This record gives sequence, C-alpha cells and structure tokens, in this order.
Amino acid sequence: MSYTAWTFLVICLFAIVHLFAANTQKLGFIVHGRFLSAGGGIAIAYIFIDLLPKLSKSDLIVTQALSGVFPYFERHVYIMALIGFLLFFIVDRAQTSIPYQGAFWLSLGSYALFNFLIGYAVSDPHNPEVQPLLLFAFAISLHYFTNDYSLNEAHGDDYRRFGKWILILSIFAGWTVGLWMTLSATAIALVSAFIGGGVIMNVTRHELPRDNPNSVSAFICGALFYTAILLMIGS
Repeated sequence: MSYTAWTFLVICLFAIVHLFAANTQKLGFIVHGRFLSAGGGIAIAYIFIDLLPKLSKSDLIVTQALSGVFPYFERHVYIMALIGFLLFFIVDRAQTSIPYQGAFWLSLGSYALFNFLIGYAVSDPHNPEVQPLLLFAFAISLHYFTNDYSLNEAHGDDYRRFGKWILILSIFAGWTVGLWMTLSATAIALVSAFIGGGVIMNVTRHELPRDNPNSVSAFICGALFYTAILLMIGS
C-alpha cells in the first residue's frame, strides 16, 4: 500500500474520532475521565519524547534558512511551539470574556487551523516529525477525544450540528493541499512545532481544572506507557 493510501486511512481515523467522540461520555464520568486523561498522557509523552527531539534536529536547518530573515533569532521551532501554546491559551481565556457566538467561532477557527496543519503534516512523506505514522496517528487520535470533549462541553448543539463537520473538512483540506503542494523542510518543521505547542496547551487545559473529568493516575500511566513504547522502538 502506498504512503498516500496510509495517510488517507489516518485522516479517516481522525474523522471517525470527531464523529463519535461524544459517545465516549456514555462510559460514565469516572471511566470517561480516566480515558481522556490516559489519552492526554499519551499525547504529552509523544510530544516530549518523540516530536520535540526531532524538532531539535530540524532547528539547525530552520535557523540557517531563516538567518537572513530573522538574523537575531534562534530556536525558531521552539518559538513556533510557544506560539501554538499561546494561541490556544488565548482562545481558552477568551471564552469567558467575549459573546458566545464570538467564542464559538474563535474556538472553531483555531481548531480548524490545527486540524488543517495536521492534515498537511501527515500527507508529506518526507516529514520526519510524523514518523512512524502509526504512533503519530494513535497519539493524535486520543488527543482529539480531549479536544472534542472541550468543544462539546462549551458549545453543545452548535458543535454537534456543524462544528465537528468543519473540523473534519479542515483535516481533509489540509491533507489534500499537502498532496499537491510541497513545503520546504523549514516550513514543515515550523508546522510540526506549532502542532506540538497546541497539543501541550490543550492537554494541560483539560487536566488542570478540578471540575473536568480527569485522573492523575490515568494520565501518568498513559504517559509512562507511551514513553516506554517510544523508547523501545527507538523512534
């Protein structure tokens, strides 16, 4: 099977998660909370153990490519990861300070951008940050359960009626653009860094509030479990 076919299956998996993530709430508050926390731990482990080390290797390429544009900046990929973190931090804080419709579209727009970039990152066979593809797909799929929970809790019917469909279309749009437009290694590294920062913020946002369904033990177990897998395969 070609790499494109594999990535199409991965994108379909992401879409299925968006379609049916709300059904996991039927597991009950405690079980559902443990599931989300374990998924968050796995996603965080993937970012810190796999993605960030790969980005550190790409940072030299990015720095050389952008030295003429930003001569006084270094660690560009980490700056982009911070931008991803800050964007979703701002979106989260804005939920209580702007009207409901504005908050909804701000959340949906930021997550649509996130999904578009993930779709694009997956489609590029030369993107080392998403390899092995299976491990990336597993971690991001579980992360999507957390994202969908947050959006479903905050925006309810609006998200279920059409919000999730916009997110699904965003993934496929990013994947389609990636098939026809190849970015440089520099751009791919920056995209992956933005994704990493966004994942860190979204998981942290879910795990910290006491009123969210979460479990410290499940989070730690998920993180340790996936860390062990990543270290064993030497990705």
